[in-house]
Amino acid sequence: MGTRIHYAGEGFLIDSHAHLAMFPEPERSAALERAGEAGVQAVLVPATGREDLDLVAELAGLEAGRVFAAIGFHPHEAARCDATWKRRVERMVASPGVVAVGEIGLDYHYDHSPREDQRKVLAWQLGLAREHGLPVILHHREAWQDFLAALDAAPGVRGVAHSFTEGEAGVAEVTGRGLFVGISGMVTFPRADNVREAAKAVPAGRLLVETDSPYLAPVPHRGRRNEPAYVKLVAEAVARVREVSLETVEAETDAAFRELFLATP
Repeated sequence: MGTRIHYAGEGFLIDSHAHLAMFPEPERSAALERAGEAGVQAVLVPATGREDLDLVAELAGLEAGRVFAAIGFHPHEAARCDATWKRRVERMVASPGVVAVGEIGLDYHYDHSPREDQRKVLAWQLGLAREHGLPVILHHREAWQDFLAALDAAPGVRGVAHSFTEGEAGVAEVTGRGLFVGISGMVTFPRADNVREAAKAVPAGRLLVETDSPYLAPVPHRGRRNEPAYVKLVAEAVARVREVSLETVEAETDAAFRELFLATP
């Protein structure tokens, strides 16, 4: 089972999805410092595949209690997840600071990996997560029905549907299957009514906020590199949509993060 780390503090902002491994090395520490100055106490860094598995695990080890890791193969990389790399992932999910299997899922928009490979690798990783008692970080794009079918084939799996875009009806589908919902900086985009509908509809206790850094920078930083400090802008937008205070969103998302990723099942 992956190590569970309990960090100090309550009611702080947490960036539940940031690809710090994609930042140039000299800028990672600076980004974490800026996040801390913005009140962001912890960051969860998901891996995507062969190129960043080791670095993601290393970051969690170097920044224990401030950076947590998820280990897995993104659907774009599914075709490269052969038996050797599966064994490596199986070993790495037990590394210190690893609290989830991810980023995993289906992406039919780009089809960087054949869809059948994506489905097989997703099913394997869902099984791996269940075996190790870990939650999953889930990606889906233009693959909604197959995504739901994969979840139904793995009953009892815990996790988050990250950077969610499927609106109110989609929230009901994933939370009905026991998942949490991650809201990204898209909630600030002028035309992203679907994301705002989702943010409003997430039941209490199931909401997470994220940046998906270095992508999806929120307004007013749109078009530039995103970073964990900007999760505060996401939380502020979510607070407006849900008609609650920022402090309420901070407390709710902090508690949800603890429950999903840091509590012993």
